[in-house]
Amino acid sequence: MRLLYRTYYILPFLMAVSMVTAYPIGAPSDGCLTMFPKHSSTDTQLERDVYVIRTVPNTYRPGQEIKITVNSPRGKLVKGIQIRAHRTEFNTEEVLGTYKNMLPEGKLRYISCFGQPDNMVTHNTSESVPEVEMTWIAPDVNVGPIIFEFTVVESFFVFYHGLKSEIINPAVPSQPIIYPAQIDAVVDNENVAPIDWDACGETKGCLLYPRYCTGTNCKVAASYVINATSDTATFELMVQGAEYVALGFSEDMTMGADQTISCSSVYDRVNIQHGWNHPFKYNVQDLRANLTELEATRNEDGVIYCRFTRPVRMDIPLSYDEFEIKTTLTLTFDLNNEYYLFLAWGSTYETTDILGYHYEMPVMSETKVDFFDHSTYRGSVMSKLMRAHSTMMAVAWLGFAVLTIIMARHYKDGFSDKKICGIKIWFHIHRIAAILTFVLTVAGIIVVLVKLEGKITVKKSAHTHMCLGFTVVSLVCAQLLGGLIRPDPSKKFRPIFNFVHRLLGTAALIIAAATIIYAYKIADFHYEAQQFGERTVAVWAGILVFLEILHTGYKYFATTMCVRTSHRDEYNLDKESETEATKPGSPSYIIMAISLLFIACSITAAFCMTLFF
Repeated sequence: MRLLYRTYYILPFLMAVSMVTAYPIGAPSDGCLTMFPKHSSTDTQLERDVYVIRTVPNTYRPGQEIKITVNSPRGKLVKGIQIRAHRTEFNTEEVLGTYKNMLPEGKLRYISCFGQPDNMVTHNTSESVPEVEMTWIAPDVNVGPIIFEFTVVESFFVFYHGLKSEIINPAVPSQPIIYPAQIDAVVDNENVAPIDWDACGETKGCLLYPRYCTGTNCKVAASYVINATSDTATFELMVQGAEYVALGFSEDMTMGADQTISCSSVYDRVNIQHGWNHPFKYNVQDLRANLTELEATRNEDGVIYCRFTRPVRMDIPLSYDEFEIKTTLTLTFDLNNEYYLFLAWGSTYETTDILGYHYEMPVMSETKVDFFDHSTYRGSVMSKLMRAHSTMMAVAWLGFAVLTIIMARHYKDGFSDKKICGIKIWFHIHRIAAILTFVLTVAGIIVVLVKLEGKITVKKSAHTHMCLGFTVVSLVCAQLLGGLIRPDPSKKFRPIFNFVHRLLGTAALIIAAATIIYAYKIADFHYEAQQFGERTVAVWAGILVFLEILHTGYKYFATTMCVRTSHRDEYNLDKESETEATKPGSPSYIIMAISLLFIACSITAAFCMTLFF
């Protein structure tokens, strides 16, 4: 009952891949740096000699034309391709040269990367061909040694990423090399200064998760400080048990067309990437020219630490293709303004530092962050409305529903037959608890429907939770209606009503517990939260079974050791049954106290299940 939740919150955020994203007419223009096919989370093949690239000649002069051929010595076909040229060192992000004369005719097309025309090639159809050819036109200046990097798609699930040509050197080595603005390299430093979490709230701001953590014991965390003298901001990120951590800046609580900066550590390679979130699908890697003082490392415990500095104001020119329509715009992210912060983590694609889909929900700040205010923000995986939904449902079914059932099953003869307004006390408690269960359940459903704007569509992993949740709502409504039309105790249908009423109530409680468990089993609920939720419900169920055994055992011994008459079904003392004999024995008030303490603890646990995460 907890997550008919914001599917649209997490699908766009920091996905290096949508679950099935294929481009039969070639790669989009926003894949200029990664050149990684996003085919149903498939990893690249590791063989490096299946496809080769030949260049004629194998050196270049400024403005010279070089013929390029890509094929397979093993006779495999080329279904798709991406190819670009870049330097072998220094600024390897700049895409060099332009292309023309592409063959076979109609098979290939140009891509314009980072505002430069026709500087990358991809396929235009999904037809498989033995080889592809093109002509590369070198830049007008000597840019130093270069290399052609390419990706070949053999079939939807088989592709080869990160293939490279031999180094293409300048034909005239003595000619001066023209270098662009240098970008800072990422320093893999085991001696990276530790993040001072004690300074959170004093000299720097922080975002911590889970909500109860303090820094080093967090699953994921970020700190930030504005450097007023240089008009920059320094950020520090930390994550446990992941291959990357990413920080997002958003105008709202839904990611899309927002800025991201990520740190990754795979094997012996670390990287810090700048990017932005495609409005509809995935995260796009962008140039990191404005990021400085880049440090990252992974310690022996598998914890990633990284540190980077960015300008307070960053303008990001964006260009992407959507429905074969090219869109260009410039996004400005100025830390003089407030933004929601998101933190996500996950795995990279095998042998690469390309971010994979985060299978756990991203953490977000509950309010916009003032980067000039050294406050400590607590992250949450759910919005306030979703936490309200979760809390109301858990309190209703782990607490008040249990009280409803226990009063009806074991305390009809309790409270010394005292009454209020002619009605026994047990029935007052039973009725109030039942109404609270109904009200909280209906309110929880309304809250989540408001959050989802009335849309019931959910992703596959939440489908079981949704179906069970609506089953519980139906049962609690049926119970409330049954209570309103219950027959008089003297009627012959009353035993049937009692049986059905008890059966539906017990079924609703069991299904509600299963619903909560399935909420935590949703794919992107992170492991610690899953454990906490499942163990809480397991302990709750175990104690509930123990209390039922305790009540039943007490009744058994009370019956065998004491003279006891039939159990009374009435709750109105003014309507005594003619079949009733003398006053039955009273239940144990010690067991009642234990039961009430258990219910109080259950309600407390229900709050903790949402407040901690």
